[in-house]
Amino acid sequence: MSFLSPFIFVMLHALLQSGTDSSVYPQKYFNPPLDIPLLLAGNFGEPRAGHFHAGLDIQTKQVEGLPVYAAADGYVSRINVSSVGYGNALYVTHPNGYVTVYGHLKEFTPALMKRLRSGQYAKKSFAVDIELKPGEFQVKQGEQIAYSGSTGSSGGPHLHFEIRDAQENPINPLLFGFKIVDATRPLVSDVKFYPMDYLKYNCDGYRCKLSGKNGQFEVPGGTIKLNSTSVGVALNTYDLMDKSENRLGVYSLKMYKDGQLVYEYKMDKISFKDSRYVLSQIDYPVFINEDEQMFHRCYVEPGNKCPVYSNLVNRGIIDLSDGVVHDIKIEAGDFFGNISTVKFKVQYDSKSSLLKENKTSYVKRFDYNQPNEFWDRDIRLSLPADCLFDTLYFNYSGALSTNAEVYSKEHLLSDVNTCFFDWFGISIKADKLTERLKDKAVIVFKDARGNEFSRGGTFEDGFVKTKAREFGLCYIKVDTIPPVIAPVNIYAGKNMRKSKTILFKISDDLSGIRSFNTYLDGEWVVTDYDAKSSTLIYYLDNTMKPGEHRFKVVAEDERRNASEYVVKFMM
Repeated sequence: MSFLSPFIFVMLHALLQSGTDSSVYPQKYFNPPLDIPLLLAGNFGEPRAGHFHAGLDIQTKQVEGLPVYAAADGYVSRINVSSVGYGNALYVTHPNGYVTVYGHLKEFTPALMKRLRSGQYAKKSFAVDIELKPGEFQVKQGEQIAYSGSTGSSGGPHLHFEIRDAQENPINPLLFGFKIVDATRPLVSDVKFYPMDYLKYNCDGYRCKLSGKNGQFEVPGGTIKLNSTSVGVALNTYDLMDKSENRLGVYSLKMYKDGQLVYEYKMDKISFKDSRYVLSQIDYPVFINEDEQMFHRCYVEPGNKCPVYSNLVNRGIIDLSDGVVHDIKIEAGDFFGNISTVKFKVQYDSKSSLLKENKTSYVKRFDYNQPNEFWDRDIRLSLPADCLFDTLYFNYSGALSTNAEVYSKEHLLSDVNTCFFDWFGISIKADKLTERLKDKAVIVFKDARGNEFSRGGTFEDGFVKTKAREFGLCYIKVDTIPPVIAPVNIYAGKNMRKSKTILFKISDDLSGIRSFNTYLDGEWVVTDYDAKSSTLIYYLDNTMKPGEHRFKVVAEDERRNASEYVVKFMM
């Protein structure tokens, strides 16, 4: 099998960048990776927690173990196994430069499983990222390479499928001509208005329910009068597909002001470096706190540099300062041309009270396009340029803690709903730490539900320092408690001859599991790890010699507290 020269790779990449019409992409080159009808549980560009979805989630009838096939000729170029993310994943590189990705797999075919295990034993690690050479595992289109599953961060059985270009940028697989029957329009339910004048940083916006049917929707009551001279609009919308109950992301959005196109969004391609801009594309606090409601902004925040927008006029912001009534039309579309249309009128009215001002104080202004710092005796923040999506009026308060487990003041960084594109530095003064506890200290944040999570940290010059991507309540705690290792299906002296696996649960109370190792009769062995259920899974070999055997689990948390569990069993 011959593969393209570097020159042709460059030419291909240039061609791919020249447009997003499906005619640019080879049609019928790739076959579906499953031999069942393509029904989607998730689509390309769909908003997810912290990222745009990079592929298609293909339904597998809610079961695991369906055969997964290579979408085209090529070679297996990468085997990646992790307890999170894509779980068990395969990457196949094709002669035309594209790469297909198959994620959340239950297991690979025997030859690939053998290659995986050899790599895991070589590194003495469950999690591995193995790069293969072109001639090592060649595959033909339609050749089975794996079985579908639900490994990694999957919420249920399905196959995650991607097509990437030669630079590893994911492309919408539907551009390659996969046949899916879909005549269902996107659903729309609400519009939300955000002031862009002096109220911008002191108002939560105004929501309005939509009414309508058959793809035509409007705002009840006629003209919406708003007490802001300019506004941004967001549309609460998601897509539906025939024979699927899953809520999917819309493919495109267009907004017109008085007949002029002023905003367009289309999800054909997204690089991983741009994926976090999803926090700006949707009203992310609403998404996180209200059952993943997708309020898509039909305007672009100043710090949002995602290249999925076009035809922008004033970044999509609607100028109402002239006081006249303006006609707004928004079209939400799916990949197959089904469109739902929303129409309404909007006008500036200084007497309106729909946009309510929140009287809030602040201690410092953070500009989104330059570095920002905040220093107090007990806390220091350092935000790089372009860390924020928009200017932030930052508020802060600190108080002594009444919790004996807290080793600093409790610091409230607000607004807790602030979204960050990048990490920022945070240092908290650690007055109460003894020398013995300095390497056990972590900076802890408490979320809106009261759950604590660690951002780690290192002690330096009287402060614990780390990086974070959230505001809210934060403080220093120490982790001196080792992980808990609990057997699930084994106990001392148990005969495991009829068992297929040995199962353990491992958990940690604060800093999180850093590593684990398992040993059978003194030799290191591969044990799979399901992070969702915190379960270690060792697959027993029925050819093991009869008699007594010894199994040991060692787990270490991020602060290097370690636990060990040893059990003897019979075969």
